[in-house]
Amino acid sequence: MKIFRQSHKAGLPPGTLIHAGDLKSKTSLITFCKYGDTIYREEKTDDLDKINSLLREPAPVTWVNIDGLGRIDLLSEIGSYYKLHHLTLEDILNTEQRPRQEAYENYTYIICRALVFNENNGDIESEQVSLIIGSNYVISVSERETDLFKAMRKRIEANKGSVRKQSPDYLAYALLDIIVDQYYIVIEKAGERLETLEEEILAEADESTLQGVHRLRRNMISMRQAVWPLREALVGLEQSESVFDQPSVALHLRDVYSHVVQIIDTVDIYREMLSGLIEIYLSSVNNKLNEVMKIFTIFAAIFIPLTLISGIYGMNFVFMPELNWLYGYPFALSLMAAVAVVMLLYFKRKKWL
Repeated sequence: MKIFRQSHKAGLPPGTLIHAGDLKSKTSLITFCKYGDTIYREEKTDDLDKINSLLREPAPVTWVNIDGLGRIDLLSEIGSYYKLHHLTLEDILNTEQRPRQEAYENYTYIICRALVFNENNGDIESEQVSLIIGSNYVISVSERETDLFKAMRKRIEANKGSVRKQSPDYLAYALLDIIVDQYYIVIEKAGERLETLEEEILAEADESTLQGVHRLRRNMISMRQAVWPLREALVGLEQSESVFDQPSVALHLRDVYSHVVQIIDTVDIYREMLSGLIEIYLSSVNNKLNEVMKIFTIFAAIFIPLTLISGIYGMNFVFMPELNWLYGYPFALSLMAAVAVVMLLYFKRKKWL
């Protein structure tokens, strides 16, 4: 379980721009996409002067994509131009925020989590994505350089679909849809991992299998923490009058909401299945222990009468008739063997073996 550490912010004034959480990139790359029905321009830069020039360049819709939070000065400059509240900038830099939406006077701020399934260790990695929707712009902020929105930029450039004919709230919906679609990929990978663990437990479970179950269960808890608050945020967006007020966009937003609900249900099902796998593993271990104890008990039951016989013949009394008998020793061994065979046959008949 991840431990949040923000003690270095203690005592600082509200809105102080300082990074909180894991800094996943020491740089920042700004991608400007300026487009309309008949125009499109894309440019990437990390130069402050160039950013100032691009910010002031007019366009029907401006999409500012920020990859990486290493350059606080660039974020501050963009926030100053669009008159973003200092608390919004602070929340962008605090990458351990709970997904939510907040409506300000001139823009709407959305926090969500992008999820990726790590094939190497089977963990689900989470990254904060911030979206700011204004009257003629959208700002998206990721913790590091990512290809999450690369396909969207290509769609806008190729003028596929209706993005270039729509307002910024449609672009914001499309970005949210990409993030939620990524959840499906993650949940499918988790489902495949769950099936593998189930087969291992039913076949021959060991300690490593149990560790895999616990790891996937923790990942499902983390995924639920990322997806469940997004459901509440989408409800707030649908009810908000400041954004997504177009009927077509609101309809698409409800579709994203239904996808989120479906993912939450799947996560809950997987969590229940993982709890069941743990119970199956514990039952399997107990069954193996019972089998071992049964074998030990059978051996103990066989040797009890043999010990009695050997004890009687080992008392060495002077007037024991068998002491001077030529076949006394073979008789004692044969008696022990006969008793052992009779008991084994009896256990077999009772199906204890």
